[in-house]
Amino acid sequence: QYPMCENDNYLFDPEDNDTRRFLGTLEAFGQTYTVYHRWICAFVCTIGILLNCLHIIVLTRHPMRVYIINNILSVIAVCDVSTMASYLVYLIKFKFQEDETVFGHSYFWLVFLLAHVVSSIALHTVSLYLSVIMAFIRWNALERLDSKWVKSRSIGGIFFLTFLFVMLISVSNLAVHDIVPTAEIFGYGLNGTGINLDNLYTVSLRSLALDNDCVIFKSQLWLTGLFFKVIPCMLLLWFTVALMIKLYQMSRKRRLLRRDDTRKKSSVDKTTVMLIIMLTVFLFTELPQGAIAILNAIYTTDVHVNVYLHIGEVLDLLSLVNCNVGFVLYTCMSSRYRHTFRSLFLTRLEKTKANRKDVISAFHNLIS
Repeated sequence: QYPMCENDNYLFDPEDNDTRRFLGTLEAFGQTYTVYHRWICAFVCTIGILLNCLHIIVLTRHPMRVYIINNILSVIAVCDVSTMASYLVYLIKFKFQEDETVFGHSYFWLVFLLAHVVSSIALHTVSLYLSVIMAFIRWNALERLDSKWVKSRSIGGIFFLTFLFVMLISVSNLAVHDIVPTAEIFGYGLNGTGINLDNLYTVSLRSLALDNDCVIFKSQLWLTGLFFKVIPCMLLLWFTVALMIKLYQMSRKRRLLRRDDTRKKSSVDKTTVMLIIMLTVFLFTELPQGAIAILNAIYTTDVHVNVYLHIGEVLDLLSLVNCNVGFVLYTCMSSRYRHTFRSLFLTRLEKTKANRKDVISAFHNLIS
């Protein structure tokens, strides 16, 4: 394989039989999974957009939005809906309508592709950092339910600062990629084949990003891996573990002070379970992506060609699954949320059915 960068480091030994078998298995998996990826992700995005829209409606009702945690969750849900909607458009255009005989796309769709990549990474990272902030607020307000953090109205400022920080780093993605005419990339190899490359474009790495041993390209990979994945995940792990320790300490104090602690213990157990699920989901979906991004910065060609190209779609799926965690957790863990959901949707649905039965009964009485 041709190295993307001069003096590139190599992670895999192509002469080792075990390594070749592993890479062959990885490639076979990628070729098999890519057939189903578009359908799986289209289903996840469609269901996820619906569930998160319901999630936003419930969280923005007055009984729910008085607490900053719910406000943060509603902002995260908006980011997740935007991410999944953009990915659904990407699937329709670049996967379902894919034509292997066409080498390129119109300039408009390549602009959309770059905007989709940058915005998806930025919005998902904003959601991750907001989750860290949410974990911090829980940890800070656990001992005092009247803490200023619980009913703070500063969600707008928190979101703006988080979004600004993420977008400033996301600009690095645009700095290393460029939209170029397809003829500049494939023109020489396709001369005489009768394939028309006029008005078709593709995305390529800028030559500036590959200069000096790919210093700019590798710096972008380091930024993505560290600031977008590893650091927020480590912060979330830190605050979640600290919160679980504090929950354990408070539960132990209650057991010493009270004999009948059944109700309180149940509440603590539910919170602990929710935190464990959140921690597990984030670690499984985000940390592998950060690790691969860092490995890609160190062993650029090897990891990109032999690993990322074969499991990149699986990583996308994990991120999309992560977008649907909030609704499921709140439905399972919050009685206030379930009550608000029932009053908004189920009660109205029952009233609508009852009214429809009354109309049908009145009609039957009229004609009889």
